[in-house]
Order: sequence, then C-alpha cells, then structure tokens
Amino acid sequence: MSKVIDFLERVGRDSRLIRASAVELSNAVQREQLTPELSDALIARDQQRLEQLLGARANVICGMAPAEDDAPEKKQDDDEEIRSSMLRSACAAG
Repeated sequence: MSKVIDFLERVGRDSRLIRASAVELSNAVQREQLTPELSDALIARDQQRLEQLLGARANVICGMAPAEDDAPEKKQDDDEEIRSSMLRSACAAG
C-alpha cells in the first residue's frame, strides 16, 4: 500500500502527472509495479474504486473548538490569595 501512497503523493507534487494523458499516466503507473486492480483504478482515475481497494475514506473531517477562557477563575484565585495573605498579616500583627 505504501507504493500507492507514494505514487499519489508524487502525483500531487508534480503538475505534469496531474494533467498527464492516459498513456503518460499509464506508463507512470506501470513503473510502480502495483497490483492490476490498483493500476487500473489509478489509470482510470477512479477515486471510488481506489478508496475501496485501499480501505480509505475521502470525506474526513477535522473540527476544532476554542478553549474555554480560564482568566476569570485565575483572577478570583489571586483575589482569595491576597485576602488570605492580608488575614495572616493581620493575625500575626494582632
């Protein structure tokens, strides 16, 4: 499978392979020595068949959500620490 992935990566980097004629693409695929099924799917540019053969899915979604803001809690913690420090100072002085 890594041969196929390497080939697809090379196609993605090389604009000549992306726009290659059927004969040029066929020659490039044949040099990879892939299984006939994979070769046929690549030459036909059959994405669905290639996905089936590789056990891959084309629709992969990545989502991100912003982290919650912790700043208000930190300020509250700081205020409590200041009050505790002041109480300790007052108790020690008294």
